[in-house]
Order: sequence, then structure tokens, then C-alpha cells
Amino acid sequence: MPKRISDVSLHVYVTPETLDRVVAIVRQVVDDHVADRDLFAWRFTLPVDPDQPDHTELENQWRLDHPGVDPGARATYEIAISLVGDAKLLTEANLAQLERHLMMDLTTEDAVPYEITTLDRESFDLEENRETSLSQSDN
Repeated sequence: MPKRISDVSLHVYVTPETLDRVVAIVRQVVDDHVADRDLFAWRFTLPVDPDQPDHTELENQWRLDHPGVDPGARATYEIAISLVGDAKLLTEANLAQLERHLMMDLTTEDAVPYEITTLDRESFDLEENRETSLSQSDN
């Protein structure tokens, strides 16, 4: 049965100390979300370049909420979450539920500027892709 891959991208504008707390929250929400479901999930965190629109938007939002305050060591980070499983388990409603839990838990802990986006894609056959890659490299 084909698998679906759902990617959730969470951008946050935070200090490094707050990032640690946000990542812990995200980890717990994702763990709770995949519990008792046949889903596989992984997560990684990357800094966002200051010249990227996501950073500019979140920094501007923070500055509007904190006029005249120096942002200090705040930066924008992307917390990328990928969920892999049966398409029946990765529905729009299922992902909306994950997004709601992330938003609720983030706003409870810290009032940090954030954006969440979700993208679905169908998985591909790794063996088929590997054979194609090998064939191309043999030329």
C-alpha cells in the first residue's frame, strides 16, 4: 500500500534557550500524535537565514509586539517534522489536529512568533529510485 509523507514546517523566532523548550514541546506533541498509530515521524531543526522572508516576517511581528526592545540573540529556526504512514492516517483532519496541538502547546509555554505550514506528498519506491540513480552514475 502506498505511503503518504506529510511535512510540517514550524518556523519560530526565539532565543537559543527558548528554542530548547520549543523543541521539547514539539517532540512531546509529535510523540503523543503518533502514539497508537502506525506512523513514523522524524524531526530536525535548522536555522533560517536572516535574508529569508520567513525570518523577516517573524522578526517584524516580534518587533511590533515589543517596540523599542532589542531582540538580542533571537533568530528564526525551522523545526521540520515529517510523518510517514498510510494515507488514511495522514488526512487533512489528522494534520490539522497536529497543528492545533502544536499551536496550543506553544502559546501556553511561550508567546513566540511562529508559522506552521503543511505539505503532503506520495512516497516513492526507494529501490526504484536507487536503481535509477545507479544507472545514471554508471554513464
